Amino acid sequence: MKKYPAMIALVLSAILFIGFLLTPAQWYQQKWTTSKLCKQSVSLSDNVLKGTEIQSAMLKNDDFYPVYGSSELNKDDPYQSAILLKHKDQHMFYVGKGGSTSLIQAITLGAQYSNLKGKKMTVLISPQWFSKKGVNDNNYTGRSSKEQVNAIFENKDIPVELKKRYVKRLLDFKANKDNDFLKDYVNGDTSGHFMSPWKMNNWQKIEAIKSHKPISLSPLSQRVDKAPEKERDLDQLEPQAVKFGDKHSKSNEFGIKDPYWKQLQKHRHFISRNHEFKMNSPEFKDLELLTDTLNASGADVQYVILPVNGKWYDHINIKPEKRYKVYDKIQHVIEQHDKHGTIYDMRSEDYEPHTMSDAVHIGWRGWVVLSEHIQEHIDGKDRAQQTSDNH
Repeated sequence: MKKYPAMIALVLSAILFIGFLLTPAQWYQQKWTTSKLCKQSVSLSDNVLKGTEIQSAMLKNDDFYPVYGSSELNKDDPYQSAILLKHKDQHMFYVGKGGSTSLIQAITLGAQYSNLKGKKMTVLISPQWFSKKGVNDNNYTGRSSKEQVNAIFENKDIPVELKKRYVKRLLDFKANKDNDFLKDYVNGDTSGHFMSPWKMNNWQKIEAIKSHKPISLSPLSQRVDKAPEKERDLDQLEPQAVKFGDKHSKSNEFGIKDPYWKQLQKHRHFISRNHEFKMNSPEFKDLELLTDTLNASGADVQYVILPVNGKWYDHINIKPEKRYKVYDKIQHVIEQHDKHGTIYDMRSEDYEPHTMSDAVHIGWRGWVVLSEHIQEHIDGKDRAQQTSDNH
């Protein structure tokens, strides 16, 4: 008799598992209201970064303005755009973390291709990405998902020629070397699936179930959550941000925040950045893929080429002459490949005090200046300025 409860539990588990396999993913997906999406807006969780459900809901919601970038987005900075631009009916939504370079952004946005037309957004481009080797295997597998790649190939709105370019790039990575679908696709056979529909359905169900779990609040999430919904005078905030930077970078002449400076002194190998700012970097081809994807989708993109800490880079002997050639090439690629986009090149801020909070990350005053340009893009003023500059 004692065996029956265990037997019943086993049968029930089997029924539930079979039920899970046979039910559609839509049964598990929640309705993403503005308040629910706000809780995810700076979470930078895997569900946001490597999934498709939350980003899809965000892109369809007019209350959200997405910012795609990399490691600068998770910095606990009181002047982050997600705080400064938090208004009623206007919220920043961050997508990206360290290593989210052009290819990762291309896959992330390509997976949302049909949700992008007319959507205003900012895409942050870090010149440090343009290194000798570009994206490695660990970065690719750790920052993107099969679900996102599959969404690109399942989307009939994406031109086949663009998909073929994704295929050629994806075959560069060990995870895809033996993928028959990709091999067939590049040779002209566009039938089949990157993931089987059955497997994809189960993947989406797992993503939907995970999205119901409470997320842990990062320090930045807590700041954004506490920030009031109000319009701020960004002009007045700029001198405040400079004072804040002065207070938190007393240990050095480079405007680098004190804890980071202390770390630099302990780990001297962090100082060398000779692998960066390479004119022949494979990153440029990935940037072409990203900008061609956004151009074809009809997204309304403001590309921001981020600055560096000019005093520090001069100190480690990476001079403006070398850096600005890469800036020029980045700008040229964007201009040639996205006819709809606008560009804000921040290199003029390289030597402005407290635009950067360390050697490579925008911070303090830099966030205030960037926020001004994001707000201009939201309001359509950046295009008016670009039009006047062209006459």
